Amino acid sequence: MRALAASEGEAGPDDAGAALERLLRGRPALHAGFLAARAHVGRHLGAAGLAGWAEDVGALYHANAGPAVIEALWDVERRLLPGAGAATLAELWQAARALCRHAGSRTTLALLAPLGARLVYGDDGRELATRLAALAGLAGRAPDALAPLAGVLARVMEALPPEAMAQWFADGLARHPADRRRRAAWFRLEDKLALRRLDDLAGGLRFAPHEERLKQLAQALFGAEPEVRVLAEPGFVRPRLAGGLLLLPARFPDLPAGDAAGFFEAVVTHAACHRAFTRECFAVGRMKPVQLALVALFEDARVERLAARRYPGLGRLWRRFHTVEASPAQTVGALFARLARALADPAFHDGDGWIAKARGLFERGFAEDAERQGFVTEIARIVGHDLGQLRIPFDAKAYRVAPAYRDDGLGLFDWDETDPANDDVLELMIEAARLRQEEVDAAPPDPSPPEPAAGARLRAAPPREEGTVAGLYPEWDHRLRTELADHVTVRLYPPAAAGSTALAARLDAAGAVAARLDALMRRARLDRPSRLRRQLEGEEIDLEAAQEAMLARRLGELPDPRIHALKRRQGRDVSLLLLLDVSQSTADPVGRSGESVLSTAALAVGLLGAALDGVGDPFAALAFASNGREDVRVTTVKRFAERWDAALPRLAGLAPAYSTRLGAAIRHGAAELAPQPTHRRVLVVVTDGEPSDVDVEDGAYLAEDARRAVAVARGQGLDVFGVALGPAADRACADIFGRRNSFPVARVEELPARLAALYFQLTVR
Repeated sequence: MRALAASEGEAGPDDAGAALERLLRGRPALHAGFLAARAHVGRHLGAAGLAGWAEDVGALYHANAGPAVIEALWDVERRLLPGAGAATLAELWQAARALCRHAGSRTTLALLAPLGARLVYGDDGRELATRLAALAGLAGRAPDALAPLAGVLARVMEALPPEAMAQWFADGLARHPADRRRRAAWFRLEDKLALRRLDDLAGGLRFAPHEERLKQLAQALFGAEPEVRVLAEPGFVRPRLAGGLLLLPARFPDLPAGDAAGFFEAVVTHAACHRAFTRECFAVGRMKPVQLALVALFEDARVERLAARRYPGLGRLWRRFHTVEASPAQTVGALFARLARALADPAFHDGDGWIAKARGLFERGFAEDAERQGFVTEIARIVGHDLGQLRIPFDAKAYRVAPAYRDDGLGLFDWDETDPANDDVLELMIEAARLRQEEVDAAPPDPSPPEPAAGARLRAAPPREEGTVAGLYPEWDHRLRTELADHVTVRLYPPAAAGSTALAARLDAAGAVAARLDALMRRARLDRPSRLRRQLEGEEIDLEAAQEAMLARRLGELPDPRIHALKRRQGRDVSLLLLLDVSQSTADPVGRSGESVLSTAALAVGLLGAALDGVGDPFAALAFASNGREDVRVTTVKRFAERWDAALPRLAGLAPAYSTRLGAAIRHGAAELAPQPTHRRVLVVVTDGEPSDVDVEDGAYLAEDARRAVAVARGQGLDVFGVALGPAADRACADIFGRRNSFPVARVEELPARLAALYFQLTVR
């Protein structure tokens, strides 16, 4: 404002308000707004606060903010005062000035609209100031991100508190520091990872970790697995049924995360009940929205009670989420939630007459013929009419089904059977049409594999088949400096059918290597050291025995001379898990023999497996490849409890395909190895190249994730090593496993002999 004072010549800092008033006289509308705002601020902040306020207004005016932005901030002030203090108002004006300077007045105005819509009269304004400061910080670093953000800012603010919103901004900039197109997609919420991070920071419940278990549960109870799709859309906060599809919101804002497993059990089993017992959709006809909601409520109760007849435990599961208490509240939301509990919980009592009548009608209808859906519609019309007589309004937009595990009911109706004159259900019909579109969109995609990303090692692959989900694992995003929880799906696939005769013949031909390896195995002594106490001779003093001997001497007794201790190794105590890369690049030929990288690696694994089987060391082997983060493919070659003979046909059946998502394979291998009750647990990865996958373009992303996976595995007490086949793999392995734990094999045909020496080297450490 000093610049303003200097320009006026006659005004000092204390006269900022007067100077600004004179400056605005040529703009009557803005001048009138300024006078009204100054009077309002002066009443609440006094003369001292008014001087600073005028300086901030003038600074924004001279930043070419435009009258619309200034008037929007005056409107914000009218809503905040007297709750906000002078410091908070100053922060608002200064943040708005930074936004205008970096992003322009039009974008600033677009951002102020959703911010102002969340204001509460008389609020202290701290949340608004914090959010506006975060936006100003984003404007200083990436002004191009603000225009895409403006359209979804309301949704972001609904999901995230101010600090988490600022973190989400930082994540977007870290993820795409230079690519404006991708950055714009992040801030428009068109990037799947942006939605995932929004959900992570919001603390939303995840369905993915429970999906496989709940599909099996639904299949066991009702004979059908639900097809589930998770959607992240504003205002979508309840499950929906769309034909055979169950749509789930990414977040349930009114539900704590303490019982996610039980909650999703309730969601899936409730949806399965509709599939089993709701035989046909209800015709809408002339029913009003309140009657539709009642039909859905009574049908929910009917199908749950039918299921609970067969499986009483389901009734107990659902009742856990009916937590509403009896009250005199006469709103639709409160009445419907209490009625839902009354129909689900026989022990619940509510004194409301409308609830008592609805409960009685339902009990009689259910007792007469529980399988007949028609009684649901009949009692919904009766109690819906009674609700109208009570003059209790029903807002279809604001109504949310309670409890949260129940679907919103739209999928229970045949919307084609709607009376054309029934305008009241028009918006619900539109929403139902979106349901049908979701069902169409969820149709199986083209099975052809996606185009590979730049640098990805992928060749033509067979059509994708579904494997059994073995686990969901996190993935480290080095730009965000955070783990993306449950980001990668590991699936188990059986090996291709193949005879083991050819591999057996090659193993026989490598008899010299096998003999050397067998000798090395028997010489290796990696055993748990045991301390033998109370020895006549030894390497150290057994302190406890020595103390007892000294005490005996003082008591005049004959001391025990066995006061030494020895360390001895009592049997072998090591387990090994081998991870074998079978990505497409392992089909490349090796040397002049014509054998491929994979066939040579299979020979080495066969020799090592036979030798380990001979000495009895616990040993397992897994093969891995990947086709995107949703399909990291693992094939079990040998389990710890199996003999090697059973694994040989699986080893022979391995075929190269797809890519190398190394971090996920390491995490899964570590999860398999960690429970082994041995003193030392060794994980060895054999790979021929750098990590890559079809859905990743950032060359460092998967390498950094693999390095993180190695560090986590070592934190679990595992020894992790990498065997690098070729110079490219050597460089990658050194970065991921560390130079001391990376073993290069320059000529792949030497792998069998080198792997034998490697195991001896590992086991005598």
